[in-house]
Amino acid sequence: MAAAQAAPRAWQTVEEQWYRLSLGGQPCGWFHEKVERSGDTVRTSGETQMTVGRMGQGVTIRTATSFEETAKGEPIRAEIRKDSGAAPVTATWTFRDGGIDVEEEQGGRRTRQRRPLPPAGWLAPRAADEFVRRRIAAGAKEIRYSTLDPESGPEAVSVESELVGASTATVGGRTVPVTEWRTRNSLIERPSSEFISSDGVLVRSATDLGVGILESRLSTKDEATAPIAPVEVMARTFIALDADGRALGGSRRAELAVRAKDGRLVELPSSGAQRFERTDAASGIVRVDADTGSKATPAEASDARFARASVVADSADPEIRALAERTLKGVPDSPVAKADALRAAVFRHLSRKNLASGFATASECVRSRAGDCTEHAVLLCALLRTQGIPARVASGLLYVAEAGAVRNSYGWHMWTQALIDGSWVDLDAVLPGSVRFDASHVLTGTSPADGGSLDTDLARIVDLMGDTEIEVRSIDGRPAAKGAKR
Repeated sequence: MAAAQAAPRAWQTVEEQWYRLSLGGQPCGWFHEKVERSGDTVRTSGETQMTVGRMGQGVTIRTATSFEETAKGEPIRAEIRKDSGAAPVTATWTFRDGGIDVEEEQGGRRTRQRRPLPPAGWLAPRAADEFVRRRIAAGAKEIRYSTLDPESGPEAVSVESELVGASTATVGGRTVPVTEWRTRNSLIERPSSEFISSDGVLVRSATDLGVGILESRLSTKDEATAPIAPVEVMARTFIALDADGRALGGSRRAELAVRAKDGRLVELPSSGAQRFERTDAASGIVRVDADTGSKATPAEASDARFARASVVADSADPEIRALAERTLKGVPDSPVAKADALRAAVFRHLSRKNLASGFATASECVRSRAGDCTEHAVLLCALLRTQGIPARVASGLLYVAEAGAVRNSYGWHMWTQALIDGSWVDLDAVLPGSVRFDASHVLTGTSPADGGSLDTDLARIVDLMGDTEIEVRSIDGRPAAKGAKR
């Protein structure tokens, strides 16, 4: 006789909140948070939906997370689901034996890897929430802790909050007393203002993203999920130049002065073609030489994430491997020749170049043949890995002479870096022809394109939005033209 199936676990709701999200004063989505309990297990769930515009094309991005822990705060399991209109990507973390077993799945394709636990001292989500409430109840004026945020990958995030003072907030048409806190985390340097009620519930938060204030306000389900129109985001991210930068397109060398208006410039990387030199807390010099690379560190050279398949860059996908095989027929057996051929193949293969996708995976875009710079970057990353060439995704800025109403500006961009002969080499599959890279790029971060790390590394872009000035000092050794703003 077959054994009876175990009864499904019964969860009892402990807390539940709905929040209305807005960007620049315009509704852009909602956030739903719930805490449930079943016996000795506590589950914290969060679901976010945002609808944004990308140069006139609307994209809806949905993310759902859950994290299970014991009543003592010991981690058990987490799940992350991301859906941007194509096949959703789901990641499951199982905590066991001092590590995290990570399984990612999309459209029936699965990848598995073992990740180490972050260094000791971090708190699971519910344990972190209870820690914060105890500290507030005790009259603390500063709160510091580290936690795991499933949406950002299996690495600890540090959080620091400083009490600003007493305030009030409107909830359901009535005014309630709250305390205001200034909060920073290790993902995004820009602080948030958080307004918390006496019982520890977040009533409102506001973060200046440079493209507008992102606000989360406690609401009802009906109010939070009311229909909205897309909020244009991409057009706000461009950094206009005072001098004519058109000569940057196709250039080999460039020198730029970068300055943060708020007095705190994030640390930019020196990697691939770029070298960054800080001049003071608010400023730095970026030098780009498109004909050079940078030596990989020992940690980078031994990092298996750059070589193995992931759901984002699934080098095991049969269609990706078939594209690589077709492309490389007759190509010399050298990493450089293969990388150049694959870069050109991505440009040809993604024939529908548009902004309608929201971070599609390599497996999705090899089939749809559509996408923008993000899809070009992840597909090339996956193709390189099919040939045993370690690769990662690079994020940053690219000079744009004209895009719709935008003129003479730097805008958000992604490309690929390949590890060839011990050095990171930049490859941009958006560039037509035989030019693999040029000096019109500014690198802000890199990602192995696995788990939540892509989102984590892209967070640095947020710190530059709306707060950065760029001066082009020279192009190919010649001083940049002045007074030619278009």
